[in-house]
Amino acid sequence: MSARPLPTLTLALDPGDTPACSHAALAAHDPAAGQVTVHPTPGTDHPAGLAHDVLAALGKPYTPPGRWNTQPALTWAAAAAWAHTTGLNHLILLRGHLLTPARWHHLLTFQQHTGAHLTVICHRTPTPALTRALAHVDHTITYGLPAYALPGPEQHRRPPPARTAPAISLPWLTLPALTYLALTDRPEPPCDCTPPPATADRLPIEPPPGRTEEAANRLHRLTHPTHAAALAAALITGVPFNQLAAATPTDYHSARATLTLHAPARHRTPARCAAYRVPAWARPLLDAATHYHQHRKHPGPRLLTDTQPALTTLLQAAEHCRLRPPQDPSGRSRGRFPRPHFPEALPDGPHWTACIPLPNLPPELQAAALQ
Repeated sequence: MSARPLPTLTLALDPGDTPACSHAALAAHDPAAGQVTVHPTPGTDHPAGLAHDVLAALGKPYTPPGRWNTQPALTWAAAAAWAHTTGLNHLILLRGHLLTPARWHHLLTFQQHTGAHLTVICHRTPTPALTRALAHVDHTITYGLPAYALPGPEQHRRPPPARTAPAISLPWLTLPALTYLALTDRPEPPCDCTPPPATADRLPIEPPPGRTEEAANRLHRLTHPTHAAALAAALITGVPFNQLAAATPTDYHSARATLTLHAPARHRTPARCAAYRVPAWARPLLDAATHYHQHRKHPGPRLLTDTQPALTTLLQAAEHCRLRPPQDPSGRSRGRFPRPHFPEALPDGPHWTACIPLPNLPPELQAAALQ
């Protein structure tokens, strides 16, 4: 006999606000099993704030400063993208009685996009806003957590991560693959050629042993799927930003695990446009960027960029994760290559063009380096 399917939403009533119910909900947090618990940040009712709480519960607490963080439509699209990528199937939300109508709207839209079951715990008498929000939603009401939301036999699960993570306190990680990332942000026109398939000479440029895992761990904790995927692609290919920005959703083939990047227009030939193999650690990031592109209300034609100025925000995300290219040990390059200025720049941030080897640059990048 097949199990009866769960309704869209379960409203778990805890009118006494008992510690046992809250402790059980927090203990049920198990991202590996597709179940996460969200404890909303107190003292805020901004719709984007709850999206960041969901992202933190999904293991994405690194949120660089910027305007993107306050746009509910984009932050909820990012939460839906990461939910698809991580396999979320059940979300437990505490303090449901404090949800505003706007938060209810975004939460129910998130559920529709992801298909995840929602269990909302209400620690007070249901408010009129909650009653109106659930009037046309398939739901069930229980007292206390339902059986399928209770924690499993493991007693030592990690609690949900905090919304703010000490990313700024991480040590700097120097990655040679980022040498050319900030060389130029000149937009490139689209290319519809068919490049040759990925071969041994197009293998990913892996960082030195030990740094791959650390860099991947930091990128996997970024909230913005596009930034995480673009930085992963930069580590894989070692190309400048203008080539990354030209990639479209069709240039990433998830089944084949390949990413196609096209050469600049002035020197573009099918032989120079290359397909790179995507290593296992980077595939979830590019998958999340693809889902994010699909969930956005007005997606652009590019896969790895969606904001302006795009290079500035990407460098800001890299600095938030403490990732940098090689630096001039003598410090003499600081006067010749001024560091980009952007909001919330770190005082000890890197100089992105400090150690560019001019003799080895391809012709189309020589002028950008000299500038």
